[in-house]
Amino acid sequence: MTFKAKSAELQHESANVDEVTDQLGDLNPARGDAALAIFDWSQNAADIWRGSNNDCQREILDSVCLNRMLSDVSLVTTKRKPFDAIVERPIPSKSRGDRI
Repeated sequence: MTFKAKSAELQHESANVDEVTDQLGDLNPARGDAALAIFDWSQNAADIWRGSNNDCQREILDSVCLNRMLSDVSLVTTKRKPFDAIVERPIPSKSRGDRI
């Protein structure tokens, strides 16, 4: 009995997901691959830094930092905050209010 109830609930949820996906239109699967590649790069950036030359290190700094200034004793950096754009975006009008 419990299995049948859960199965029906999951089928209903799957139908809802399919409906929302259809409303979104064409989704580019390459976007997911790009997001995964960026995440993997962010997890390995320190190892890449240690084994790289100056050009590669400069490229990593350009990717991670907005501004770099050399003070009298050290390098002062302002780091990028890529998820601030997600937080500051407008709230979608078709959002579900029953869950986060």
